[in-house]
Amino acid sequence: MTAFIAIALGNSRAAAARADSSALGPVRRAPADRLEDLRDVLARACPDCGGDPMPVVVASVNPPALARLERLLSEMSLPPPEVARRDFPIPIRTDVREPERVGTDRLLGALAAFRREGRACIVVDCGTGITVNSVSAGGVFLGGAILPGLAMMARALAGGTALLPEVALPEIAPGIGRTSEEAIAAGILHGTGGAVATLVLLAGKLLGGNAAVLLTGGDAPRLARFLPPDCGKVFPDLVLEGLAIAYRERPARQPPPRK
Repeated sequence: MTAFIAIALGNSRAAAARADSSALGPVRRAPADRLEDLRDVLARACPDCGGDPMPVVVASVNPPALARLERLLSEMSLPPPEVARRDFPIPIRTDVREPERVGTDRLLGALAAFRREGRACIVVDCGTGITVNSVSAGGVFLGGAILPGLAMMARALAGGTALLPEVALPEIAPGIGRTSEEAIAAGILHGTGGAVATLVLLAGKLLGGNAAVLLTGGDAPRLARFLPPDCGKVFPDLVLEGLAIAYRERPARQPPPRK
């Protein structure tokens, strides 16, 4: 299979890597509003400008960032991207009421988790928003829960109050804050960690008690601490992994009918 460039466009960050028929290469990250920082990865799509360029394959939950990426590819004389769900399907079944409204990132993370584990899974994606998603033992995406991410919660608390500051969250916060900043950090970190732990426990009971727990996204290491020992494993790039799987398994394109 031809190698390709895989890019995941989130609300705050983008991640890109070269992929081939079996593996995902080193991942480069950039803010979603500075996609030009990924030029070095995209340049690999046209090595020495000889032959056909590699496909650029995208998973996006950020339409403005996708539009910026399309402009960047055009500036680099590369073909338009192939976008998951628009140009090729995600090979995972769903059992939800509105499957078309489920985020592409949630489905791809669930796909990658199930392919890794081969059993019921709970996928905690810790990004701008936090999602706790459930996959059945048969590999069916069942839905989950959505809550604000850590940075979003800090911004909302500062923006919705007159006197509370926006806090840069530490890796670890005390249980009892002795300043306003410590109290905010304690509330956000321990409150969110407790919410994630509760949602994982509830999903595990509903899935039958033998579900694997996988965490992904930028805040995964911080929130993994709030789960019981040996409960969760951190895989930073499940969405990119799922994107690579979906592209490798895309249906073959049918030739145009003969006239």
